[in-house]
Amino acid sequence: MASVGTILSQLFPPKPRWSVDNIPDLTGKVAIVTGGNVGIGKATCKHLLLKGCTVWLAARSKAKAEEAIAELKQETGQEALFLALDLNDLRAIKESAENFKNQSTALHILICNAGVMVPPIEQLTSQGYDLQFGVNALGHFLLIQHLLPSLKTTSSSVSETRIVWVSSSVQYYFRGPPVNYDNLTDTPSRKRLGTQQLYCQSKFITVMLGYHLAKVLAEDQSSNVICIVLDPGNIKTDLQRYHSPSLLRSIMNSVILYPVSKGVLSQLYAATDPAAAQYNGKYLRPWARLGEPHFKTKDEAEQQKMWDYCMGSIREYE
Repeated sequence: MASVGTILSQLFPPKPRWSVDNIPDLTGKVAIVTGGNVGIGKATCKHLLLKGCTVWLAARSKAKAEEAIAELKQETGQEALFLALDLNDLRAIKESAENFKNQSTALHILICNAGVMVPPIEQLTSQGYDLQFGVNALGHFLLIQHLLPSLKTTSSSVSETRIVWVSSSVQYYFRGPPVNYDNLTDTPSRKRLGTQQLYCQSKFITVMLGYHLAKVLAEDQSSNVICIVLDPGNIKTDLQRYHSPSLLRSIMNSVILYPVSKGVLSQLYAATDPAAAQYNGKYLRPWARLGEPHFKTKDEAEQQKMWDYCMGSIREYE
């Protein structure tokens, strides 16, 4: 559990010192944004497009993606490209990555933004994993593995390429450290844990994997790819669609939820600002500030254990 000061600073961040006006020219850069059709992902695509970036909007629904692409073109004058991506299905993720690599030889920025929050407990991935772990952590993990060759190759012609992996402040509230691996698949203990804690677990695991990935990348002297993990803040988006409405929740949301225009700041900073190039293996909190995650996410033995579990889970889909 985080300190009271850390929690208050996350709930009520100071005024941003960085804005989208600070994004440099991105002409010639190529980015993938998962979950780019709605919320923070869509706004991220918008600001990347405005700076000349070639943006692949990755989403499961082609119809929703095409609607978002049309709206973004009206707003920016630039057209994003659609990349079909179903993070619920490891086999489909492999196909998506191959489709991208067949169409683009470069990748400068990968923003792992998509996520699911407190869906019905019965929902699992196509391979039988807890849906929140499967989409938020394992699915992105596989996508990263498939796209790392492109990121590494591209890094040889620029200063660095970047992976931005979106976690959440809920990782502070995960009661489980260390992770109980029985809760990652459909077991009685998973159902007892409940959807709220399963969401916290998925974002805790995201930080663990992101930190370990950064260490692996730092040890690779043949390329320069960095990984930054972040909390975008408490943002009012479609991610809360599974929450039951209530007066108390409405009051709380009006106090602690911020607009999407704030939610894009940390990931756009991590993805584009020259100063963020030094932040491999760092954690950002709202709004584009360095912070610290749950201290147990930094347990290197537990990171390695989770990494090995995920590598085993994706082996046949590599």
